[in-house]
Amino acid sequence: MNQNDKTGLFLGISTFVMWGIFPIFFKFIDGVSATEILAHRIIWSALILFALLNLQGKLSNVKRLLRIKKVALTLLTTGVLIALNWGIFIYAVGKNQILETSLGYFINPLISILLGAIVLKERLNLVLKISLFIVFIAIALQVYALGNLPFISLILPLSFGLYGLIRKKVSIPTFEGLFIETLLIAPIALVYLGYLLYLGKSGFGFSLNGILLILSGLVTIVPLLTFNASTKYLRLSTIGFLQYISPTLSLLIAVFMYNESLDIYKLTSFILIWISLGIAGINGIWRKHG
Repeated sequence: MNQNDKTGLFLGISTFVMWGIFPIFFKFIDGVSATEILAHRIIWSALILFALLNLQGKLSNVKRLLRIKKVALTLLTTGVLIALNWGIFIYAVGKNQILETSLGYFINPLISILLGAIVLKERLNLVLKISLFIVFIAIALQVYALGNLPFISLILPLSFGLYGLIRKKVSIPTFEGLFIETLLIAPIALVYLGYLLYLGKSGFGFSLNGILLILSGLVTIVPLLTFNASTKYLRLSTIGFLQYISPTLSLLIAVFMYNESLDIYKLTSFILIWISLGIAGINGIWRKHG
């Protein structure tokens, strides 16, 4: 393994470990609603990205992109989707449903394959169809156990899958795109925080919560920086395997740190998803080398 491979692997593993331990960070923010945390995450992410792009001299590129109506509308749509994804995740962590987020992120690559087939008319071979059918069984099992749809486990991958699908239509660098997305929805977040302040219900102030709310922007951006850097050294197939570090860590954190119940239905669902991912992964390797 050469130095570039080692650097890429270190950056990649660091990225997915950071994403995997996100629940611990958001658990520390005590007594603040998910919507308020989300609003702060949007605003502080936008401010950090502004500073980052300003240092890189890329704000002129942002202005150019904002003048293109189609690009601005597309990024407004993806901004809403990523905010929904962030919000559902924060809500789930606060409600002790980290296992549901873990299941959702395991499903995520398979949902992206399904969306590609439905929207982009990408052809699925028999192996991928079997893989998706196994996911359907896993979800059906959750429906049976819960008595309703596992909304968190479905909305997380659906919102992120749609986000990725729409972002593919506009070729925009990661940080410029995310800055515009957060910038366009920041006014709503500011109005909401102003409203909370007016009511005297704001969780922000000179306290641990206040510091953590500011840091929510930093913990959003830092993994993106390391991920972006890792893609310059690693193959996409390697990144594909590394991405399962995050939901695996979240699963372990949920069970061993926060004592969430991994009952037989959830465990069976996870096993089915792992089988499905294994089939899809082997299929990808076979097609690449076949």
